[in-house]
Amino acid sequence: MESKIQILEKKIKDLLKKSIRRAITTIPEEISNFFERLYEEEDNEINQTQIRLILENFQYGKKVEIPLCQDTGILNFYIKLGNKFPIISSFRNIIDKVVQEATTDIPLRSNSVDPITNKNTETNIGLNSPPISIEIIDSSSDLEIIILPKGGGAENISKLFMLDPIDGLERFPLIIRELIQKAGGKPCPPIILGIGLGGDASNSMILAKKALLRPIGITHKRQDVAELELKIKNSLNELNIGIMGLGGKVTCIDVHIEVSMRHPASFPVGVIVQCYCHRIASFKINKEGELIYEA
Repeated sequence: MESKIQILEKKIKDLLKKSIRRAITTIPEEISNFFERLYEEEDNEINQTQIRLILENFQYGKKVEIPLCQDTGILNFYIKLGNKFPIISSFRNIIDKVVQEATTDIPLRSNSVDPITNKNTETNIGLNSPPISIEIIDSSSDLEIIILPKGGGAENISKLFMLDPIDGLERFPLIIRELIQKAGGKPCPPIILGIGLGGDASNSMILAKKALLRPIGITHKRQDVAELELKIKNSLNELNIGIMGLGGKVTCIDVHIEVSMRHPASFPVGVIVQCYCHRIASFKINKEGELIYEA
């Protein structure tokens, strides 16, 4: 007879596999709605054609449950683990097993390559991969897992800047504008931009990627940070890069900034670029394995 822990692990595996499939084949409703509005507002025939193809791709991927993009990316896992949840230590094994199965069953393109030998594991798992972040939530008995597939094209534009603290706050919006202007159509615009402001070199990049977990249209809770988000978004939309680099008024869908205290001698800015095909899925269960939400 299976123990409660074994039953709970099986529930997590099933939900993980469903969520990976959903993340790879289904776009969030707010992204789809954005492009539907954009299609109605666009007066350029070439751009309108591109938007229509994007929307058709979204619809077809969901209908037949196939990947929205041939680059199924690196699967990033963000775990919010209640300190009273019964399982606390076996998530790497659980995730590795599910990712291997999903690679064959969905299928996923194998994107796990050794940086020294260039050997592809053909399983999407390997040393320190896929990336897993675990945050312990006090006084909670729930488990929440968010899955963010991250394609290589947009990821290649990502950057860490170590600015002079004297003028870092003033300079970083200009540097980001230069970065995106130089990238042009490479990251498959319109893009979503995650920015980590402050912290140290590693933390600013972690914050930048976590910023992408925030739904589009939701600004930072701090008014001064929200104003920076809008300022950078408006600046990027003046670049005339447009849909897939073909020109137009929308280069950036949204900008999300997360902040952290920094050392007085340094001003780190992490920038993570996400393509228009912003794939993300999540679920949350309680300690009994009962589903709280699935998205």
